[in-house]
Amino acid sequence: MKSNIKQKAVHSTSVMDKSLLSLTWPIFVDTLMVFLINVADAWFLSQQSDQSAAAVGAVLPITAMCFSFFVALNAAGTAVAAKLFGHQSITSNTGINNSHLISLTFGAILGLCFISGFVISAVLLMFSEQMASLMGLSGGALNDASVYLHTLGYASLALSVRFGASAILQSFGKTQWNMVCTGAMTIVNLIFNYAFMYGALGLPQLGVKGIALATNIAWMVNLICTFMVIYYLRISIVLPKTWVSFKSSSKSILDIAIPSAIEPQAWHLSQLIIMNIIVSLGQVSLAARVYAFNIIFVVILFTMSLSAGVQLKVAYLYGAKQYQDMHNNLVKGVLQGLALVIITIAVLYTFSASLLGLFSQNLEIIALGSAIIGLAVFAEVGRILNMVIGFSVKVIGHAKFIAVFGISTMWLVSLPFTWFLGVQMGYGLI
Repeated sequence: MKSNIKQKAVHSTSVMDKSLLSLTWPIFVDTLMVFLINVADAWFLSQQSDQSAAAVGAVLPITAMCFSFFVALNAAGTAVAAKLFGHQSITSNTGINNSHLISLTFGAILGLCFISGFVISAVLLMFSEQMASLMGLSGGALNDASVYLHTLGYASLALSVRFGASAILQSFGKTQWNMVCTGAMTIVNLIFNYAFMYGALGLPQLGVKGIALATNIAWMVNLICTFMVIYYLRISIVLPKTWVSFKSSSKSILDIAIPSAIEPQAWHLSQLIIMNIIVSLGQVSLAARVYAFNIIFVVILFTMSLSAGVQLKVAYLYGAKQYQDMHNNLVKGVLQGLALVIITIAVLYTFSASLLGLFSQNLEIIALGSAIIGLAVFAEVGRILNMVIGFSVKVIGHAKFIAVFGISTMWLVSLPFTWFLGVQMGYGLI
């Protein structure tokens, strides 16, 4: 009982008393450090060869496609739990207590993440070479990409459960704890990247496989750290004891998660096709796209983080039936997001040559990559509107509409124009 009372107190002083910025910036730092693992991998591999870095970069859409299931479950679980907390804020005086239902929801989140993580791990372990070949890679590049995907398969289950545990902390508004755990993960990743790449600390020099192993170790550290925080905060988690209970507790999560997962799957599938087009343009275009995307992704991460913060506020306020406050928070989030995206892209473009120089000294790659960063402002303005508003609409029960609209735009507008302008009109990567 004490554990459940603590849940109510912790949440009431965490979400409603925090500004959107105070909720969002730890999510941004947390997400940024997760992404920095990919950047660190690319940088260490670029010290070995542009081929290795480009090969691993080429299959990152595959890993993102796989791991988007975890992200969807994280977002859906956070939203459902936050709505329950919001509803509890208006029913607590009536004697109704949602604490056990919230604890069951936490258990369902972890159960769903475990199942999805197990499936993704199995897929990566069994079909890594086939998935790498889908990117049009061959020879040494195919081998590097296949080894990287296969090695990640050993710890994808840990990453998935970590996303579930992260959702629990996020629903409490304790976003700073996720940031701390991810910080530990990033430090561990950098240490083992260096050790496996250069044979330091008595470890073997393993190249691409060592980089993937370093990522696996870092994911395990993050998982352990996150559960230590949950234990420290005495958060109650009740695992469903029967299939009926699990199905009942999971339904509201899956109602949001399934449409939310289908949309990014369609996006990542379109990116696989686009990546194949880029591969056909040559090594310079492929490397420029990979390096530029690593830099631009900082802006995408900000958009994702702001969306998560707005979603947390909107879900809580929707559950508490405070609809005007919910609308005000959404509008505020959109306006703040647009301003910061435009400013950030401008700064990145100003220093694009120096940033790209961290990955490659090839002047052709740097020039092409700089142009990509400059043009990204048009895509990112659209992305901030789509994600912040779309995430919030999903929370209040219209996930299917957002998914259909998003998929239609990708496949009827983005993909055809990429092929027509890039290949048929000869504009290439630009």
